[in-house]
Amino acid sequence: MKLRQAVRTTLAGALTLGFSTAAMAQDVTIRYSNWLPNGFWLKEEVIANWIDQVAEVTDGRVVVETMPKVVGSVQGQYDVIRDGLADLSWIVTGYTPGRFPLIEFGDLGLQGEKAGVMAPAMDRIYREQLASYDVFEGVEPLSVLVISPLQMVLKDKVINSVDDLKGLKLRSSSNTLTAAIEAVGSVPILKSMAEVYEMLSSGTIDGQITNLNSVIGFNGLDLTNSQYYIPGGMSNAVILWGLNKDTWNRISPEDQEAIRGISGEVFAGNVGAEYDTQDAAALQQMKEAGYTLTRASDADMEALRSKLKPIEDAWIARAKEAGLENAEEILKMYKEAGSGAM
Repeated sequence: MKLRQAVRTTLAGALTLGFSTAAMAQDVTIRYSNWLPNGFWLKEEVIANWIDQVAEVTDGRVVVETMPKVVGSVQGQYDVIRDGLADLSWIVTGYTPGRFPLIEFGDLGLQGEKAGVMAPAMDRIYREQLASYDVFEGVEPLSVLVISPLQMVLKDKVINSVDDLKGLKLRSSSNTLTAAIEAVGSVPILKSMAEVYEMLSSGTIDGQITNLNSVIGFNGLDLTNSQYYIPGGMSNAVILWGLNKDTWNRISPEDQEAIRGISGEVFAGNVGAEYDTQDAAALQQMKEAGYTLTRASDADMEALRSKLKPIEDAWIARAKEAGLENAEEILKMYKEAGSGAM
């Protein structure tokens, strides 16, 4: 009798523990701090699809809720997520210059033309070569990617050669792009994409260097009227799709694995491929809007490679100083990915 009672007690305890463990693994709500504009394809399509997939692959145990407005500033999203003021954000790492030197190779220009190739390569290289350095302390890097190469759009200025860039005031988004702008004799103004509309409207800047689809997505088509295309761009931008680490740790291992399956290289590849598609569509809209379109000549490209080479060398030096001894090897891997050789 006592044995049966003990068995019943043990089974009841095990069931209770099982139910408690299951309960602990459920009902994790991720608060997404969004600063992307309504109607922008990245928010409404790619990110929205990922949010739906999170609920699907976790059978509703993990859900993402978009907050009514961005928490904090656009530039401060990393700290917002790390400190738990929100859980998830699209973080442009270059908005906090010098903070993440090990991954700044992704900000370099002239590395490759297709985001659909470069974005997943960035995530792969990060996980294989850099994850052990705890680059993003306090934040779980669901995906680390780059977007399409950044191109130049201008207001009432037409660029026919690299020499025409001298003296222009251009919006920058990172230390690397700032250095590239200075290297061609222009004046960099470091501001977020969210501030561009006002700066162009007021004439504070002559133009900006960004991906072409953002001109459309941030309602800037009518604010500029020329575009100078550089294959591979003058720079790029590393993006961290980052989740608060404590929030991540509240998710069960099984659900973490399911979320990893739709993040990382997969998410990066989806984002990158759509950036390529949207950039092509944006360029067509610029043509239809009467933009003057020019393209860097072979002589321009030779000059740009020469002017931007010291920026690559400077990144290698910074990365080594930060403890990345194989910086040259990592940059070579990234270049090979951009050329399709990786």
